[in-house]
Amino acid sequence: MEAVVKLPKAFSVHDDCELPLIQDLMARLNPRLLVAQVATGVHVDGGYTFIWGLVYMDGQPLTDVDVAAALKEAGLDAQHNAEIQEPRIWVNNESGVTETPPT
Repeated sequence: MEAVVKLPKAFSVHDDCELPLIQDLMARLNPRLLVAQVATGVHVDGGYTFIWGLVYMDGQPLTDVDVAAALKEAGLDAQHNAEIQEPRIWVNNESGVTETPPT
């Protein structure tokens, strides 16, 4: 089976403890897949505040336009949320140890 996925792809989680799990899953699928936290905010359907992450390929330049488009497609309510954060990736699956990906 083969799948084609356009990257970057955004997603939301309720708890930041879930982000390292997603990072580990993506790394097992393909070691070049990276996960970064990029925003905090509500979904267009309302409800709780979520943590928004982004999956992208190592070496892929992340432009503001690409990140905003991925977040919009995933359902981030950009009109009722704070500014999108600088992407951060976890080092060794530890959320307390982060680095900014190269641009």
